[in-house]
Amino acid sequence: MNIGLVGWGCASGNGGMNSDIASLASWVTHWLVPEHPKLKNHQPYLDKCSSKEIIICKLDNDIKKYEYFLNSIDALLYVEHPCIKTSYKIVEEAKKLNKTVIGIPMWEWWPERAIWALQTDILLSVTSFTSRYLNSLSDVLHAGGYSHSWRHKVIGGYWGVNLDDFPFTQKVAAKKFVYINGNGGYKNRKAADVIFKAFSLPNSPELLVYSQKESILEIPKSENIIITHKNFPCRSDVYESGDVFIFTSFWEGLCHGLYEAQAMGGVVITTDHPPMNECGTPFLIPIEKTEQEELAGKKIVKAIPSYVAINALCAYLSNENIAEISLQGRRLIDDKYNLKENFKKMYKCIVENI
Repeated sequence: MNIGLVGWGCASGNGGMNSDIASLASWVTHWLVPEHPKLKNHQPYLDKCSSKEIIICKLDNDIKKYEYFLNSIDALLYVEHPCIKTSYKIVEEAKKLNKTVIGIPMWEWWPERAIWALQTDILLSVTSFTSRYLNSLSDVLHAGGYSHSWRHKVIGGYWGVNLDDFPFTQKVAAKKFVYINGNGGYKNRKAADVIFKAFSLPNSPELLVYSQKESILEIPKSENIIITHKNFPCRSDVYESGDVFIFTSFWEGLCHGLYEAQAMGGVVITTDHPPMNECGTPFLIPIEKTEQEELAGKKIVKAIPSYVAINALCAYLSNENIAEISLQGRRLIDDKYNLKENFKKMYKCIVENI
């Protein structure tokens, strides 16, 4: 069976997932890579997948490439939704050709992609929280009279990392604290304002901030916070210069950094809120409050972490011995979040449900 992946290959959350699928899942034979509306496709990500047939195309006007791709595969796989949503409707076209459609949905998937959701046959969930949500959504849709083929076909509840890309180095002492803002997400989604408030308080250790976009951040007036604006050629590079990594986003579909940092020996601080709290770290920050915010015409629930608790925990951890916690984090990744092994489980379930 030939399974074709569709989605861009740039250095973003979804782009990284696509690259991992194409490089680790032997059962994916073709990868259709549409151009990203803002970023160029990241060639090193594509080079890792030389065993696949990679088809690079324009968003909407390479119809022959889309048709060739669909005629070459038996099933279509997408992560959340690739950037094909205007003139060429790839999920609808796949269904016209009686292809099985497999989706990996996250928080933007319903109702924005309701047409795709109702035409998808099998779902792969990336966290336990996602699995519970999708099964509950299935019950609600069924009760509302919506017909969907993935009812009782939600597979997984796990993702992971490519262990070859994230080599382990045991951390000994909590000396370097790192916060990765990345591109900031929508409306300051990575909670930089809360982090900066926490590290501007007395007794805080020094904080190193990695951010791709300077315009996203309101720069704090604190000598304790060092901000570096840069892109990293490889995802693993960002974790080499830290011991403790702080991930306290307001909301996440899948926070790759939680697993990547632990794979490389980093100690992770995150929030006691799904799906962030599934990563196995003992250091969970309580949520101070939740509130709704308007985003793209819908309301998003923001889980806002306690800046006081972040400050207290980081002050407590500063210079403490973290060698055993570092090792336990990597063991957890080996046991539960080895992506190469998890893809084998996913494929077995896919075959059983087609």
